[in-house]
Amino acid sequence: MNWQEFQRIFKDCKLDGNKIIIKSKLHEVISFVTANYTYNILKEIIANDKGDGKTELIYHLFSVDDDEDLFISITVEGETESVTDIFKSAIADENEIYDLFGVKFTGNENLKRLYMPQDWKGFPLRKDYVQDDTRLAWNDDNEA
Repeated sequence: MNWQEFQRIFKDCKLDGNKIIIKSKLHEVISFVTANYTYNILKEIIANDKGDGKTELIYHLFSVDDDEDLFISITVEGETESVTDIFKSAIADENEIYDLFGVKFTGNENLKRLYMPQDWKGFPLRKDYVQDDTRLAWNDDNEA
C-alpha cells in the first residue's frame, strides 16, 4: 500500500503498523482502499465500547493476492456509514454491533436486532448498560 498517496488524499488519518486510524469519511476510505489496493475481503468488524457514548469500530480487511491484513479504525458516537454496498458480508456484523452496542449504520436497509428480543431496551455490551431487566434474573424454581 502506498501510504504517502493515501495520506495525501486523507489528511486526518494516521498509520500504526498495519492499522489506519481515521476520524471521518469511513465509507470513502474503505471505497478508496478496495478500489486502489488488493484488499478485497472484509473478515470482520470489531466493536469496542470506549465509554461516554463512543464506540471504536475496527474493519479487518484482507488481501488474497498479497496475503496481508489491514485494519481501519474509527471512533463514532451513535452512528456511522454502512459499508454493505461495498461488502455484503458487512450486513451481519453491522446488525450485531447495532444489537449489542447501539451503533446505527446509515445506509444499511436491514438494520435490526439479531440476538436480543425486538422489544429489548438498551444495548448489553455497552459500559453504561444496567442489567435490571427481570428476564435476566435466575429463578431457582425453574431449574431442571
